Amino acid sequence: MKAEFHGLLDEHAEGLRKPLYLQGGNELSVDLDGPALRIGQPGRAAVFYPLARLARVLSKGEVRWHCEALLACADGGVPVVFLGEEGGVRGYFFGSSAGESPLYHLLRDCWRRGDGVKRYRHWRAAMAVHARRALRRQLRQAGVGFDPSEAGPVLGTFGGLAVAARRDTRLRSGLLGLLAGLSAQLWMEAGLKVERLADLESLPLVDDLAELLGWALVEPLLAASSDRVESGPGWWDERTLIALIEARRDALFRFGRLLLGRLEHCLEEA
Repeated sequence: MKAEFHGLLDEHAEGLRKPLYLQGGNELSVDLDGPALRIGQPGRAAVFYPLARLARVLSKGEVRWHCEALLACADGGVPVVFLGEEGGVRGYFFGSSAGESPLYHLLRDCWRRGDGVKRYRHWRAAMAVHARRALRRQLRQAGVGFDPSEAGPVLGTFGGLAVAARRDTRLRSGLLGLLAGLSAQLWMEAGLKVERLADLESLPLVDDLAELLGWALVEPLLAASSDRVESGPGWWDERTLIALIEARRDALFRFGRLLLGRLEHCLEEA
């Protein structure tokens, strides 16, 4: 399948399943056609994406989803992340859970004992500190003259992407939206699907993991922005950000699985 931006399918993604990026507008619609999503626009030939090949879908802006298509994504274990026009997350759509999930049971048990939020926040803070130290070493080895500690308390709110995006809130929002797709896929891989996420709804699981994943993009984002310094703060576009993330997809998934493994270990010590 050819990659098209109104339905961009990365052909180099992990395994047989690929991420699908939908850029809304021009009456873009998503229907179900047998075992595939049918992406249509007036005056253009429809494009078909088999559900069996999809890892996740990021739907940005005005996209007309038909109910059957969303339900098919749920049944097929394909999370859908809805993004606003600026790239920020508007919502998530997950399927039902299947199989055992040790991480879910640990989170639920800690939650029921009353110390779940405390332990979860401890993990989140500890992982941010770990990522910050690793980033400092990475920047030093790359010869980048920037210390992430210079960003000060803003790191506690926005994580690693606050370092790289500085005051460009639109860039940070766009990156976090795209990373939310990876985060949703990682949580589904860990067995936390719709009803299990509902049990833990007070914990911002998808958003927090997306922000932690952002630490892995700081060095390449700084390098990319410095390479385009002549273009000013608006050097990036949607294609550039997607390419930045997909080029580091394997490393991002390894980092995400490491983070969730450490969360499981942290909860096991309870």
